[in-house]
Amino acid sequence: MRIVLMLPMILVFCCPSWAAELHQRQAIDQLVLPAQGISVDLKSGEVSRRGVTGQCLEQVSQAGRHQLVVQKMPGDDAPSVMLNKTPVTWIKAVTGEARLGSLRLSRDGSLFALRKWKTGDKQTELLQDGRVVLTWKRGFIVRLLQVRTGDVAVLEEQGDQAAKLFRYRRNSSGETTSDREELVDFGSCKPGRLRLKGDDLWAWLDCDEDAQKGIYRISLKMGEIGLPEMSNPDADFVTLPKTFDLSKGETIAVIDGSPAAKHFHFALNGLLLSQTGEVKACSSDAEGMQSWNQSYRLRALATLYAKTGASVFSGMARKSMRLSLATNDGEAGRAGPDNPSCGWSSTIYGTKPGERLSLMINQAMISNALSTSCDLLGPTCPEHVAERIADMSMCLINHFEPQFDAKAGLYRIDADAGFRFAGSVAPWNWQIAFAEVLYRSDDGSLRWHARQIARRFLKSWKFNSDGALWRYWPDAYYQENGLKEVQLKKQRFEDTGHAGISLLSLGRIADQDLIADIGSVGARLDYLLSFGTDTPRDLDGKGPRSGRWFPSGGWANFATDKFKAALSGPVPGWRSADALYAYAALFDPDKPFQLTMDIFVCADICRRERQFTYENWQSYLTENPLFQLRQAEARNDSEIAPEEFFKKSNFYKP
Repeated sequence: MRIVLMLPMILVFCCPSWAAELHQRQAIDQLVLPAQGISVDLKSGEVSRRGVTGQCLEQVSQAGRHQLVVQKMPGDDAPSVMLNKTPVTWIKAVTGEARLGSLRLSRDGSLFALRKWKTGDKQTELLQDGRVVLTWKRGFIVRLLQVRTGDVAVLEEQGDQAAKLFRYRRNSSGETTSDREELVDFGSCKPGRLRLKGDDLWAWLDCDEDAQKGIYRISLKMGEIGLPEMSNPDADFVTLPKTFDLSKGETIAVIDGSPAAKHFHFALNGLLLSQTGEVKACSSDAEGMQSWNQSYRLRALATLYAKTGASVFSGMARKSMRLSLATNDGEAGRAGPDNPSCGWSSTIYGTKPGERLSLMINQAMISNALSTSCDLLGPTCPEHVAERIADMSMCLINHFEPQFDAKAGLYRIDADAGFRFAGSVAPWNWQIAFAEVLYRSDDGSLRWHARQIARRFLKSWKFNSDGALWRYWPDAYYQENGLKEVQLKKQRFEDTGHAGISLLSLGRIADQDLIADIGSVGARLDYLLSFGTDTPRDLDGKGPRSGRWFPSGGWANFATDKFKAALSGPVPGWRSADALYAYAALFDPDKPFQLTMDIFVCADICRRERQFTYENWQSYLTENPLFQLRQAEARNDSEIAPEEFFKKSNFYKP
């Protein structure tokens, strides 16, 4: 590590005791990311980038003389993509049955995208101008890093094998070929964020030991991983405005501070600097964007508002709620006998092209997020929106009630659904998530019904010295498939990801008589964390080990001291929506807040050129070099008239 500590500009931000109250009285009108040229109007929800404005403006990029604009309207399955102001028509043709992402534009005008399938062979494909040019088999994790006129840079990871960076060559016609060159073999190092700059790869790597986590500079000509430029797991790439007048080089921020401050830092960095302005909220649930992305982000925003009263969080949460409600099948004209108007259907789980499925788990994730967030927003959640959410939840309850099997005491998957498990007893994460929908009802019988499902779930648990264990499926599923008791005992236990979904709702339903069993979740969590960041897939420690299985989401509702300490830094996938919820859930505004952010510029050596010190969350929020919050005249946050925010919605009621 080569670091020179220059005489830095040190800024210390603090507030007197009345700062929190003043913060709540000041209306924040805009969130601005100066370095990226992004601004968000927190009252209207409009996002502006490089002269283009829209509610869900996901991307505006320039490559040579070519401009790419990607955005959605409420309820869209596929984004509207404009290349040089001309619609790209092939986008809609390649979406629907698979997830499309990583849109990249090359200087010759070619448009690339990655497509990940959830059904069939579950392969990943690289598309170029609508054609499949490369395919990776199931099990590969692929990242599209760079597209150029002569080649395409791709990071490939598969299971326990080393990650590798390749360049795939483009032929004389510009088409990407399978002819490739290996640039970097990462060996035992696990890559995080990567930046290709000329002949160098700047990379955040986890090379087994804490001392070897940090920022590396790797020559693409040599391909060798040496010592880190900055050995610090909390180091991260940042982009600052030119007004900071920094030296030329790679800009890196290193943070240090109290656990509460770091929880706040990581939550905000993911929520404000990624998907800025909740630009994914217009998406339908065709690809699961509402159920697996927006639901967690909305919970995180509402949670932070409840803890701080900061209107930036309530503003973005209201936008997310408004658009999520405007994307359901009733508003989008997709309702039918199998897809209720109050639900959000998906296309990636079906067995037939174009088939839309309204699966219970997806509806529960969205419904619970909306209900929870409206509660957390308090008076800033408009009354008519709260009523709409309650009506939507009851509509879902009525839709799925025929699928309840009284004999099993559990829900089944609709036998007529085009789903590979149609007719089966639903998995536990489906049961518990939907039980929360029931429990949120004012109907006492439905709340009793929810508790009975929770009791059946807890009764299925097994225990050992490391805490609670349960399986993905209820015993009834295995028994109906002909398994005897001895065979059932050999079935693998639940994986950490689906366990987190169950835990997200379980704590909400639990009565006092259930608390003792639920307490054993903490012991299981600590057991999983004993493996480090490469946690095992299954609760009992079996299965492949990978950062992919690091506990997140609902595990935060049962956080132990060990879990809080682990999330005092970046964990695998920390920018994912469920991880951002975990950071927000762990943030405690009553705990000591102290954070230092050092800004380094790395070229031949790393020089510290700025330092920012914060003594409370208010100053971190309002005096941050990475983003700006612009405030209008002083007024109470409750006087912002949330109804104004909802007027553009199809369901606005005066």
